[in-house]
Amino acid sequence: MSGRAGRRGQDVLGNVYFFDIPLPKIGKLIKSKVPELRGQFPLSISLILRLMLLASRADDPEDGKAKALSVLKHSLLSFKRPRTADMLKLYFLFSLQLLVKEGYIDQEGNPTGFAGLVSHLHYHEPSNFVFVSFLVRGLFHNLCQPTQKGSRRFSKDVMEKLVLVLANLFGRHYFPAKFQDANTKFYQSKVFLDDLPDDFDAALHEYNMQVTKDFANFLQIVSRLADMKQEYQLPLSKIQFTGKECEDSPLVSHLMSCTKGRVAISPFACLSGNFDGDLLHPGVSNNMILHTVGISHIQAPVLCPQRMDSQGRKMPLNAYALDFYKHGSLVGLVQDNRMHEGAAYQMLKDFSLTIKAISVSLRELCENEEDNVVLAFEQLSNTFSEKFNKV
Repeated sequence: MSGRAGRRGQDVLGNVYFFDIPLPKIGKLIKSKVPELRGQFPLSISLILRLMLLASRADDPEDGKAKALSVLKHSLLSFKRPRTADMLKLYFLFSLQLLVKEGYIDQEGNPTGFAGLVSHLHYHEPSNFVFVSFLVRGLFHNLCQPTQKGSRRFSKDVMEKLVLVLANLFGRHYFPAKFQDANTKFYQSKVFLDDLPDDFDAALHEYNMQVTKDFANFLQIVSRLADMKQEYQLPLSKIQFTGKECEDSPLVSHLMSCTKGRVAISPFACLSGNFDGDLLHPGVSNNMILHTVGISHIQAPVLCPQRMDSQGRKMPLNAYALDFYKHGSLVGLVQDNRMHEGAAYQMLKDFSLTIKAISVSLRELCENEEDNVVLAFEQLSNTFSEKFNKV
């Protein structure tokens, strides 16, 4: 196969035609080595939930299951790599366990609860799972209180606080850390997004710790697939620390003694005194995880509220969504928030569509037409859309 026709199954022989190319270059192309293709990690929690939705709600159940299995089985990452294929199977089981614990699917694999809402927001993972966890904990019901009993309208403060929470979830755009220290005067925007309110921040921490605990247990299981010969080998010099020729090395003795309490930790991370328990911290460094397993911390649906740069400085979030909700000016975002006009427009459009998707999903899921959260999101969706349409 070759080119687009080969990928689409229309060129099964792989005919290649060289047009107006010098003969020496043709010879070089024919004799050159074929580059090795490596696939990216193909799975995510949201994707697996969407596959479960496909398998359970397809018009033809057998066809739906076949399509879901096709996605799971035919990954370029696991092509001719049985160890990687086993790792993906274990990750699939970890994902199912997490989805069952969080109430997105039942014991039979059928989607329940807010599975549809999470799948609609799949491109915002892990914020989609965090949003539903806030919803289930009743935080939005505590926030969305109308101006007076029986009213269907909500105050400006409630709406702005709601946008603040949503911006921390679905509008995460970072500034460089040094920008916060600059003595810059802003005219329309606040520019830097405030942290989540205390109750939401506490709920986020609780969610992160629970997911991280499950992910750490998964790492301990999948670590049995690691190639320990490579794990005990320096990446550049290829020096082995498991051979007999290194038995007298103090460094080898120290590394080899780091086995107790260290199943899923890289042997070189043992030098810093790390144990498997350190995997329970959200945002754990990939350098601590056994690299031959093929798993990194980004495969855990954890939302870290803060991001640090290479120098350990906090990178502030851009408050473009909240600022626009307050002043409705695209020019203000360009001037104060240091955003390109086209990029700002697209990000505001995405934020507006996200609010609308949440509003529609909540209306479909909620039986109570007077539910305060449903009404608040409908008001916010209409208000934000009106301001955006005026741009």
